[in-house]
Order: sequence, then structure tokens, then C-alpha cells
Amino acid sequence: MNIRSLLVITSFGSLSLLHAQYGSFDAGAVKSAKALQLVVVLDAGDSPYNRTVMNAVKSEWKLNSASDFITVSDLGMQPISADKVYLMKTRRTDPVKFEGTFMAVVRGWKQKKGEALAQTENCFTSIPVEQELASILIDPKAIAGGKAAPMINLYVKHLQDYLRLVEGGKITDKATADRTYTDRTRLVRETELVFSKDHLDKSLPGADAIKAQYTSPFSIGDVIAAVEAQDRTKTVSDAVITIGDHKNKHCFKRVFNAGTGELMYLRDDAAIFGKKEGFIEEDLKAIARAR
Repeated sequence: MNIRSLLVITSFGSLSLLHAQYGSFDAGAVKSAKALQLVVVLDAGDSPYNRTVMNAVKSEWKLNSASDFITVSDLGMQPISADKVYLMKTRRTDPVKFEGTFMAVVRGWKQKKGEALAQTENCFTSIPVEQELASILIDPKAIAGGKAAPMINLYVKHLQDYLRLVEGGKITDKATADRTYTDRTRLVRETELVFSKDHLDKSLPGADAIKAQYTSPFSIGDVIAAVEAQDRTKTVSDAVITIGDHKNKHCFKRVFNAGTGELMYLRDDAAIFGKKEGFIEEDLKAIARAR
């Protein structure tokens, strides 16, 4: 199974943490995983994540014909099955101590004798990277608070979209993955781009600042309403900051189609000393100029 990182960030060096939108480039691995049962791993106890991911998988997951639901506690007490594929949360820490939480599609494997699944805060921390078919960086605190939980619907759709592109041979390596999403960026201008105020850096305090760089249709409003309406005429902002102190964070900016969940734009920046903690002018220019 061929795994690559999402973005190569020279200041980070090697980032096993941040293969946040990509995963395997092996079409055969994806095809074989489709024939298996999907096991959705839920948080221990009730949570907004549990309710939303259960509903999202029941209504939107099409890659596997059968699915089951277990808790993170249940999985921690039983062996991973090589005959199943799992949708779970994982936690990664890179060499310079950036931490991120991911929603990941993981192919099961035959565990070695004594091999345990380490976990923290409902996330597994010892999943071999080579077993991950697809993953996306998420904001567990925002989801746990309930406000951002509906974004899980987009993530579930996006993960399947990525896997279909790999299986179909349209994504075969990092270069073709980059090109696929870059080619979609220009299509954002054909939609109404809805920004959440929470996703805007303080350097973009309002609509006038956005208009100075971006003249296509946009609004600053309720991203979640567009997602829940599954409005394909709208695209929505998403911004996730990795875990770290003020000198040690990174912000991942994404734009998704609110209806299809297709990833249309992605960019990351070092978010240090309170700067670049959301969409900035460079993001607007990149979307406005995409060809």
C-alpha cells in the first residue's frame, strides 16, 4: 500500500501527521477494501460526533455494502480484523510536536502477538500509516461542542470521493492528487462561497476586506445551514488548526462543495503568534486566479 503525505512543508521536515486529505494511491487496495464490511468506531459514551457520524454513514456511505458500529472501548479490547475496514479517529504527532486529529479510513490487518491499539481522547494513536486508505484533519473540540458536528457529513463524502478517484486511476500519486484538487479550485467561483466568520483570520475582518481580493459571489454566514441543506450551488469554508502553543501551530484551510462534499481548495500556513489563523488574502487570491 502506497501512502504519501498531503503537503510537503519544508519547515516541518517529514510530516507523518499531516497527510490530512490524502491517503493510499493504490487502486487495488481501495478496490479490495470495498468488498469488506465497514466498521464505524464511535466515541465512548454519547457525543455529537457519534450521532452525526452514524447518520452520515447510514445515509451517505456507498463504498461498502454492509456497516457496523462499535465504540472505541470495544475495539480496544478486541483484535483488529484483517477482513474489515474501519472508519475511526486517529491522533498523530509529527517530529516537531505538532498534533492533529483525523477521521481515517483504515484497512484492518493481522496484529502481531501482544500488539495493542493505543488510544487517547477517543482517538487511536498507534495505527500504522500504511493501513490508512484515506484521512482528513478534523477539529475534535468544535465537533464535540456540537456546532461543527454537521461538517462530518462533508468529511464522509470527501473520503469516499478520494477513494473513488484512486480506484478509478485519476489519482495515482501526490502530483495527480494535487492537480485534481487544483483543477477544481476555479469551479469555486461558479458557486456562492460561504465563509464562516470563525474561519477568517483577523486580517480579513469583514466583507469589505474580502471584496478587495475576491469579486465572485460570496457571503459571510452560516456554513452549517448550507451543509445541512446539501446545497450544491454553494461551497463552504473549513479551517482546522493543529494542536500546539502560539509558536507551534499550523492552519489548514479547505473549501468543500456543500452538497457533494468534494474538496475544491486546500492550503496551509504556519499559524504562529496569533497570525494566519484562518483564511487570509493569499487564499482569496489563489481562488480568484485559479485556472
